[in-house]
Amino acid sequence: MFYLLLRLFIISWTLFSLIDAMKFIEMISKSTIDVLHGSRRDETVRQCTCDELSDCYDSAKQQAYDCFDPCFKEIKPFSLTDDPDNLRACFQKRRGFVDSIVTCFRTKIKACENNVEKARETVVKTYDYPDMIKRVEEVVNEQIQTFLNSITSNRVKQVVNAGASVARCIKLCFMEKNKDGFCLSKKGCEPDIEDRNAKLAIKQCSRLINWKKEVSDLCMCSSQAGVHGISDYCGMLSIMG
Repeated sequence: MFYLLLRLFIISWTLFSLIDAMKFIEMISKSTIDVLHGSRRDETVRQCTCDELSDCYDSAKQQAYDCFDPCFKEIKPFSLTDDPDNLRACFQKRRGFVDSIVTCFRTKIKACENNVEKARETVVKTYDYPDMIKRVEEVVNEQIQTFLNSITSNRVKQVVNAGASVARCIKLCFMEKNKDGFCLSKKGCEPDIEDRNAKLAIKQCSRLINWKKEVSDLCMCSSQAGVHGISDYCGMLSIMG
């Protein structure tokens, strides 16, 4: 869920506010550290092995994807397009982009241990995952509201609100799928996330991905799928260096 909300955060700011990339990375880094610190608890467990962490990443990603299709119906009241299937396909095509972000981050953050015995001996603090999801959502909502207050285009506001509605639905669906406990909690382990590794992972992964091309392609695809009033933003993205 964290990476899906982060995706909404990235798309909202890059597509619509076009803020400076370095400032954006700094903002994401600070928000990430704040969320990690805020949702960390005093209870301790063993560190996760890399296989365990990989299993839980893949499980969470699949759960979020499974929630996407039923939640996409949330755009209907916003009347963004007469061809919602084509619009949904635009987002489904970006799954490879999202997968590359998640894969890079989980590799670069260095939060797991390949040695099983060493993982058992390493004690780390636990995380409150419902609280973590709530904190991430608050960050996203704050940034979206800041953007909405800064524009006059009702059409663009409608697009952003539709995206936020889909994201809320995915969050609720994801929480329901994990009502009996989150994957890492069931395994009895946690990742060992150090601040410097989290910051470095965000910085390194941001450099590996052509954000502007990915978001510009999504924008153009959405426009061609019948979402009116965003083509000017797509054009701005395509000419930015």
